[in-house]
Amino acid sequence: MVIELTTVDGEKIAVDKFTELCFTQTAGVACDSLWARFVLDNNIDEIHSAELYINYKLMFSGLCDCQKSTYNSNGFEIYFYARSTACILVDNEAEPYTYQHPSAKQLCFSLAEGMGFSNSLPDISSTNQYEITKGTSRYGAISQFVLLLTGKHINITPKNNIQLISESSETKNLNDYDILSLTETINRSEPLSQIQFKQNSTQEKYNLHTKSMLCDSLGINRTKFINLNSLPRWQRDNTVLLRLKSSYEDYRTLEATVHGYADEALLQRFNCITNHKSYNNYILIERKFTCTEKGTVTKLTLKKQIDIKEITYVD
Repeated sequence: MVIELTTVDGEKIAVDKFTELCFTQTAGVACDSLWARFVLDNNIDEIHSAELYINYKLMFSGLCDCQKSTYNSNGFEIYFYARSTACILVDNEAEPYTYQHPSAKQLCFSLAEGMGFSNSLPDISSTNQYEITKGTSRYGAISQFVLLLTGKHINITPKNNIQLISESSETKNLNDYDILSLTETINRSEPLSQIQFKQNSTQEKYNLHTKSMLCDSLGINRTKFINLNSLPRWQRDNTVLLRLKSSYEDYRTLEATVHGYADEALLQRFNCITNHKSYNNYILIERKFTCTEKGTVTKLTLKKQIDIKEITYVD
């Protein structure tokens, strides 16, 4: 495992011994993150970028946000924090503009290609206008378009390729890893039982309902009202169902800490069996790899995939 740092003057510094290191990836979050502490005999200049190689494979490429240097009896203790290169699209605002019947590839061409990004997105297009409002980042303009049309997130690879991420078709066994701890969390504070909405200003009442039949068996009663007329027309079709489903994202989660480095793709499906219970159909949402002088572990956060049994009806 090696971190290769590049200073603003172009000097490259390879570091393979760390006091601490943490590499995090989260589905639906634009930027991966990497931070590390290490000791050198001499101080280093301002860090511009960082790359992380694990088993000779490039796992992270990003730009340094923060750097600290502390001198003590051991030498210079260096700390840095970096975000993946997706931060370029996050930190740069998109020009407000209304696209006529755009595709995801067209948005990538207009908003990302000139900043060094490619894309391998499938054909995703809208038959309506797509308005990018003031304050929307370049990343947000692309990701929101894709999410509302497909219900899926985009991901940017260490080589600056924008791609769609989907749940794996195959299911792996989490027990193949050396599980150091496993924590199950049930969060009943977020799931919605139904959303009542109206589609346009001519409707006086919120008499359209999208309801989760699952909530009847769970004993959860929580209603939200949405006026779709306040949203751009192209966003209206999928907004209600996406919001209802997203309220269940944190309903059942597993946090597994495993020994060593778990090289697993986000949205990989897992099953897990303990002495007392089986956990089936969980999806990997976050992967956090930490390395200290005591050893290396990977914390995997998985979320239960739930059929909320939604129905839509009118009063």
